Amino acid sequence: MTPMSTFRFAFWIVVAAGCHTNGVINGGSVDFGASDGATDDGGSELDVEPQTLQTIVVATGAMTPTAQWTATVNGVVVSAIWTVDRGDIGTISVGSTNGVFTPKGATGGLTNVTASYSGKAAKRQVLVQLVAPAQNGANTTIPSEVAQIPADANALKASGGVGGVGGEGLGGAVTDPATLTALATPTDDGTGQSLVYLYPYDKTIWPRGMLAPLLMWSWMPGDADAIKIDLSTTSGSFSWSGTFGRPSILGANGKFIRHPIPQDVWDMATNTAGGATSSGGVDQLTVHLTVAQGGIAHGPIAQTWTVAPARLTGTVYYNSYATQMVKNWSTADHAGNPIGAAILGIRSGDTGPHLVAGKNSNLNGQGKPVDDTGCRVCHVVASHGRWLITQSEGASSDSRSYLYDLNATDVQGSATALTPDGVFAWAAMLGDGSYVLTNAVDPSSSNPAITNSVAGNGQSSFWQFGTTPQSAAGAGLTTPLGAAYPSFSPDDHFISYIDTTGHTKDISGALVIGAYDSSMQTFSQLSTLHSAAPGQRLGFPAFLPDNSGVLFETQVRSSQQDTVMVTRSGARSELWWTTVGATPTATALTALNGHGATGSYLPIGANNHGTSGAHDPDSNADETGWDDTTLNYEPTVLPVVAGGYAWVVFTSRRLYGNQLTSVPWNSWPPFYDTTDLAQATVKKLWVAAIDLSAPAGADPSHPAFYLPAQEILAGNSRGFWVLDPCRPSGGMCDTGDQCCGGYCQSNGIDGTLVCSDTPPQTNCSGLQDKCTLDSDCCDPTNSCINGFCAQQPIF
Repeated sequence: MTPMSTFRFAFWIVVAAGCHTNGVINGGSVDFGASDGATDDGGSELDVEPQTLQTIVVATGAMTPTAQWTATVNGVVVSAIWTVDRGDIGTISVGSTNGVFTPKGATGGLTNVTASYSGKAAKRQVLVQLVAPAQNGANTTIPSEVAQIPADANALKASGGVGGVGGEGLGGAVTDPATLTALATPTDDGTGQSLVYLYPYDKTIWPRGMLAPLLMWSWMPGDADAIKIDLSTTSGSFSWSGTFGRPSILGANGKFIRHPIPQDVWDMATNTAGGATSSGGVDQLTVHLTVAQGGIAHGPIAQTWTVAPARLTGTVYYNSYATQMVKNWSTADHAGNPIGAAILGIRSGDTGPHLVAGKNSNLNGQGKPVDDTGCRVCHVVASHGRWLITQSEGASSDSRSYLYDLNATDVQGSATALTPDGVFAWAAMLGDGSYVLTNAVDPSSSNPAITNSVAGNGQSSFWQFGTTPQSAAGAGLTTPLGAAYPSFSPDDHFISYIDTTGHTKDISGALVIGAYDSSMQTFSQLSTLHSAAPGQRLGFPAFLPDNSGVLFETQVRSSQQDTVMVTRSGARSELWWTTVGATPTATALTALNGHGATGSYLPIGANNHGTSGAHDPDSNADETGWDDTTLNYEPTVLPVVAGGYAWVVFTSRRLYGNQLTSVPWNSWPPFYDTTDLAQATVKKLWVAAIDLSAPAGADPSHPAFYLPAQEILAGNSRGFWVLDPCRPSGGMCDTGDQCCGGYCQSNGIDGTLVCSDTPPQTNCSGLQDKCTLDSDCCDPTNSCINGFCAQQPIF
């Protein structure tokens, strides 16, 4: 079994990636359609008994009970080849008369067992119902739970916060018998106490491999003595219950209003949920929360989530103002603390970000920066993940651009200044970084990064790219062209931008799409997808992985100090999408923005989060009638499909439950104490799943979740979600989209997954392996999207 230290990062692959066992037998000799029985041309019939679904209840860590089948041909017992399609759930004896399925005790769910014999195959099913032991308080024998217990008060605000999500960590055991009894038999459902979840949101779609979320709630008492959390799936494939007392870090006066799910429990739950039920539906995950105070319990309140059966790949590269990782501003924060700004990166499963670009400026004797030369924030990243362009500040002007090689051993040392100045800020790069179409508008009205943009006539240009860019023709583009926020599709076949030609200072303009021929470096078929309504602006287009639509930002209220797209000074925006066919239709991403069937489902809070009247140092706009549904900005999309969905990362200034609650636009470091968690900005990155099959005019989005591991004290924005630089053959991998050769398979020795140049099944591609056509994929239900086999979601 994989060691626990790496368990979370390895075992999901067989489930999520299918891992090249999506067919019933490796080598492709058996049909996916294998069913109750199979008959060859001679009339002999393969039968496997029992035929009905077997259900076994397994304790976590146990390898019993087992399930068993017998294979016969025309009534004669035969030695069949046995396989399973969910190797993370259990194993089966390969060649024997009896197929004995042995659970692994770490994951539950429905798995298909196939017996094959002499070219015939029959499929049966077994449901493993994994039952975790009831828990009372944090289990300090489990390393992942220890990591969710803060050592001191400083740990609450360090890096991504406790467990990468904030809060006060896991509570201890509930020792009062009366409270335990109350939690098991609550007095009422909590309605009378106004008990509600603040975060997460109901109907969220989660990927696998994420850090456990922080449950946050509100109720009239405003404090609690203990809580009970229950997790269970639709099919009973996983169940767990835990009771927790007040986290010790709260002391006597802190309010018990949030608590995380234990990480090991979350791993088991999400690696189990997301498969199919025996009836063909999706095996969803439901969480129940019961809260107790003074020996009386209320609840439970419930939410039901869908788990996408895949782990998100790639890295999110983002701006971070007030990061604690560098000090490079000559201006201090409101409390006199030195300030840092840099580009940071987060990979799925990280508990904190890593520094990508930006460094300490020259420091004085008190350790405070004397200039801004180390600051690097405004940036773009090529979708294949190797090249990053960023801007400088201070001694080098805002118009100076630098190119970083993210594949270099020393990324910071790879920086090369690009010439000419005033050209490359927020340029659109092809996936491999070979060509760029430049952006014509400044990142903000106070950041003159683009030549002539502030005069209103900034112009876009096309370049063959590298450390010494060369001007290229870019045939097919209009001349002159002021393309704002340009973006290539993940497969480099299309370009999209906002046409701001002649008005780059005070931008307005339509969302445009065009075709791009990478072999000839030419553009064609430029057409309008969507025009802004009066008083609105459009920006930041981002293609879905299959090019079926474009996501973009619609600014519904302008910044008080900017005439371009920004998130500051009272600017309010929603995220939208549009189809790209002959009659494109633009529609708001209502679920992502925070709207449900009866209005906003986002929590209403003080500090101008649905309740107006609070002072905001960066905006004096009237907030009456506004709520958090218009605080969403700057979308980018993961270039590949994962778990049947597209995934968008975006900036939001919404409440993060009751953990981050400051006024929306208080993110400029000189306005507040950047070391005080109580003042921490709400400017953070969020993620949402997007359906790829939604018809024009429908909302394909789902409720979002807070991106774990981002610095909890910092203002984080402009996330670029890209693939990591590809890994050579023989390098370790999780999925084929991480490999230069495009395939990820077992090394044939100890089961370690490694990159390869050939398909694992010799004649077809597994999930998230390289493809050209749908027919290249082993699973006929998969589609070839952006060069990789992608599964369809279960509905």
